[in-house]
Amino acid sequence: MPGVDNNLEVVMEKMTRCPNHPGLIFRSQILEEHGISVTKAAKALGISRTTMSNFCHGHIPCSADLAQRIALATDSNVALWINLQANYDAWQAEHGEQPVVEKLVLNSAA
Repeated sequence: MPGVDNNLEVVMEKMTRCPNHPGLIFRSQILEEHGISVTKAAKALGISRTTMSNFCHGHIPCSADLAQRIALATDSNVALWINLQANYDAWQAEHGEQPVVEKLVLNSAA
C-alpha cells in the first residue's frame, strides 16, 4: 500500500497473540520481581495508588506522562513504554470489531 510502511505490516501480521498490556509487564517485571508494592511505586512515580493499580491490571493505558515517570524511576526509556502501549493498542484494533468506513480513492502522484 503506498505511503504505508510495509515492514510494520509484516510485524503486525506475525503477532498471533495479543501483546501484554504494559501495566502487566510493569507489574510482573518491575514490581513483583523487585518486591515493590503498588503503593510504593505510586508514591515514587507521583501518581495515585488507584491510577497505579488500574495501570498494573491493564485497565488504563500507558500515557506519555506515565511512560516518562516510569522511565525516570526505572532508568529505562520513554519510547519503550510508549511502544509497548502502541503494540497493544494496534493488536486490539486489528483484532477487535471493525468500524464501518468508506474506502478513500488514493491517486498516484503524477
